[in-house]
Amino acid sequence: MIKKKRYGQKPTNPFLRWGYIVVFGLIALWLLLSIFMQKSPVELLSTTFSKIPTPVSSALQQEILEKDSIIAELQKKLATFEGRGNFKRGMVIIDSPTLNLRSGPSLTSAIVMKIPANAEVEILFYDTETFYLNSKPGKWCRIRYVGNEGWVWGNFVNQI
Repeated sequence: MIKKKRYGQKPTNPFLRWGYIVVFGLIALWLLLSIFMQKSPVELLSTTFSKIPTPVSSALQQEILEKDSIIAELQKKLATFEGRGNFKRGMVIIDSPTLNLRSGPSLTSAIVMKIPANAEVEILFYDTETFYLNSKPGKWCRIRYVGNEGWVWGNFVNQI
C-alpha cells in the first residue's frame, strides 16, 4: 500500500532530523563557549584551530629553527671577530705632512682629524667601489687611528 502525502506535509527523514539537531547543538555550543571565554566566535575558531599542528607547519617551523641557529652561530662568530681586533696594520705613506681622516668616503665629507705621515693605522676594510683621484684608480679605506674611525684614500695607506 502506497502512503499518500497530503499537500503541505513534508516528508520526515529521521537522519535529516537528527542532523539538524546536531548542527544546531554545535552552533549553540560554539556561541556559549565564545560568551564564556569572552572572545568573538571567529576569534574562538581561529585560536582553536591554529594550535593543531600540520605536517607543513611543523616542517616550516623546523626549517625556521635551523635557520635561526645558523644566524645565531654567525652572530657569535662576528662578535668574536669584531672584539678581537684582528685587523690589518697599515702605514700612512704621503708626500705632505698630514692625511685627512674623513667622516665618509668622499672628498666632501667632514674632516675628523689629521693623521701624520708615516703613522701606523688599523685597516678595517676597503670600500667595494673603485673611484678615480687624479686619474688614478683607488678605493676608500675605513681605518682606525688613536681611537678615531674614519675614511682615507686607500692609495695613501700601505699594508704592513
